[in-house]
Amino acid sequence: MDTEKNNRQPTWLELERVLERPEIEDLTSLSIDTLKRHHRDKFVNLSPRRIGMKLRDALAIASSK
Repeated sequence: MDTEKNNRQPTWLELERVLERPEIEDLTSLSIDTLKRHHRDKFVNLSPRRIGMKLRDALAIASSK
């Protein structure tokens, strides 16, 4: 049952979830500096000092490598 849950496609609502910096780096395997340099347009400002990114954008970056 656990493998079924891990193999399913995320729903549109899950894809709109905003990830924080550590999750983005883990998912994409890129440093935050590299992400800022090449994908600045995908970031969401959570506060003046915190940034995030939607899951769908992080998955797109991870799959394009």
